[in-house]
Amino acid sequence: MPSTMKALRKMHRCAGAFLRKCASAVDWTGRGVGAGAHSFDLRTDLHIYGWDRWSQGRVKPPVTLGHEFCGVVERTGEEVTAVKAGDFVSAEMHINCGHCHQCRWAKRISAKFADYRIDQDGAFAEFVKIPASNIWKLDAAIPEHYRGNLGPTGKRGDTVLAGAIAGRRCWLQACGPWVDGIAVQGLRSSTVFATETTSSGARWQENGRGCGGESGGRRSSVAKIKAETGGPE
Repeated sequence: MPSTMKALRKMHRCAGAFLRKCASAVDWTGRGVGAGAHSFDLRTDLHIYGWDRWSQGRVKPPVTLGHEFCGVVERTGEEVTAVKAGDFVSAEMHINCGHCHQCRWAKRISAKFADYRIDQDGAFAEFVKIPASNIWKLDAAIPEHYRGNLGPTGKRGDTVLAGAIAGRRCWLQACGPWVDGIAVQGLRSSTVFATETTSSGARWQENGRGCGGESGGRRSSVAKIKAETGGPE
């Protein structure tokens, strides 16, 4: 692996990000896995890029952005046995303690964690280093443009299946490209309203690949939902 790489970095406490040349990870001892990354933007990355109120209170630049990725394993630590160089992988991008109640009861998503692209460098780079416990080996039959989206897809599936939702009226906020594949299928027997204020999400709706609904902002969306459900003005 080269000693340097290109990475998309949040350098300052303001809107924007910069493509920078920086050092590749050099500590490959123990259970680390290094992979050449194909990154996918997550909505949180857009918040960090735009430097909204949440980002200002949570993110501490400089840091490399990027939360979702897939890639080919380039190198592993000496204790790694589950994957090897050349394997195609993705990863869970939250680093948990492994000792708290939630971790011990297989509820790691609810546990305290360090978050790639917030607490440590993320995957908007040529290479990324991930603990072997977080690596998922992928079937080569899965198309590449799906391989890096498995995290968001799983979260939506878990949310839809968490309770009795069939036949109910549902409001999906933020209609990105993953919603049509999981959330809408899970809600197919329900009445679904979806709102999206970003131009990219609105394009998914216009192309018929999203979940329909309003893209004109919260006020017009609420008015439409009330009108169609007989809610109070």
